[in-house]
Amino acid sequence: MVAGLYAQNEQDVLRYSFIQTGGTTRSISMGGALGAVGGDLAAGSLNPAGLGIMRSGEFSFTADYNAWSSKAWYLGNNMSDNGFKMGFSQFGVAMPMKFKNEGSPLTGITFGIGYNKLKDYGQNITIKGENNGNSMVDGFVESANQSNGQWDPFTDGLAWETYLIDYDSTTGRYFSDFDNAHYGEIQKRTVSTRGALGEYDFSMGMNFSDKFYFGATLGVQKANYSEVWEHSEEDTKEVIDFFNAFTFRNSLTTIGTGVNLKLGIIARPLDFLRVGASIQTPTVLKMKDDFRSSMSTDLNDGQPIHTYDESGNYDYSVITPFKAAGSLALIFKQYGLISVDYEYIDYSTGRLRSTDYDFFTENEAVTARFKPASNLRIGGELVVMGSYYVRGGYAIYGSPYVSGEPNAGKNLNIFSGGVGYRDKQYYFDLGFAHAGWEQSYFLYGSNAADVTNGQTRFSATLGFKF
Repeated sequence: MVAGLYAQNEQDVLRYSFIQTGGTTRSISMGGALGAVGGDLAAGSLNPAGLGIMRSGEFSFTADYNAWSSKAWYLGNNMSDNGFKMGFSQFGVAMPMKFKNEGSPLTGITFGIGYNKLKDYGQNITIKGENNGNSMVDGFVESANQSNGQWDPFTDGLAWETYLIDYDSTTGRYFSDFDNAHYGEIQKRTVSTRGALGEYDFSMGMNFSDKFYFGATLGVQKANYSEVWEHSEEDTKEVIDFFNAFTFRNSLTTIGTGVNLKLGIIARPLDFLRVGASIQTPTVLKMKDDFRSSMSTDLNDGQPIHTYDESGNYDYSVITPFKAAGSLALIFKQYGLISVDYEYIDYSTGRLRSTDYDFFTENEAVTARFKPASNLRIGGELVVMGSYYVRGGYAIYGSPYVSGEPNAGKNLNIFSGGVGYRDKQYYFDLGFAHAGWEQSYFLYGSNAADVTNGQTRFSATLGFKF
């Protein structure tokens, strides 16, 4: 994750492409490894052929509680932060139709409609350190001198309007109070992100002689993302003339809608073996950004605090990469199952599009910085006393960054588990999934904090059969 201003860039592509599986608590508890298992309302998002395995109508809804935490190391200082959110993450209904036509191998069709949360964007990061070598203001000065006064109104333009940078008519150069200073200012950065990426699925699964299952899903994605970060610097040791502090605040709100198509197949060559495969077309998301930047400075010059802000909005599109998955499941009837899913996605093929801008540089960065990655999901389910279930899972999502990038090799790991009860009329499941990942978070230039993140999701699903 790279801190930036709110011009669209390669991080927008990654934000809506690097997603995990959602669905029912059963799916979450098993690491999302249900591609060949089927028979679950999560199949619409994983492998729609799995709906064809369902023998009765079902309705379910899932509530969840998400808690997240972070630890940031910056300039020898450690800071921690956390947060939480509650809500609904899944609901759906499946309606099977059975056929008794002896002349046709088609024995049933199941129609399904549902919603699955694919990703939760909740995150809080707090960073603090004493910088004796540079300042964010240095970048404003450099940018202003390179642009000959035609600056970005959301960065060095704000610094100019709040007198954080000034102009020397003798030398024809912009400068700041940090020039030739000893620095030593206390830097703070807080980052807060919220929102979710969810998908409404309109699915159909077909059953051919209880041996082959085919399915298709029309997925309608809804994106809702917000981010606020605030950077401040304060001269607590009074080593910088005419400068006390400044605060730079940025906020972004993004909403979007996109459509994709999923196709899947499951074969059952043996009673205990299921083999599945699925593909998902690129999702074309129509996005709208609303952003605002503000700056306030206290220059210790006898004047009030100087403030200024700018705001704007922009419409554009994000095209996510194509995905393909293969899966294998061993079904031991009354004893349980073991399942493995493998997923391939080439993040370098994602793109930004707009009617009034070519995004050439940004798409070039997508190709240069991202690479193909593999995702592996493993899950198991054990049946206890016929009606009780114990589940566990593990998933690893490969880093999308090419070798040499600061975040290369930093994979996302998810450990999960849960329990459940099922009979002929209803079922109830409880589960959790804990995700952990590391990142280099760049405040500006090459100044980065090492951040360790964790997100724990507790979920409960109540379902009814009819």
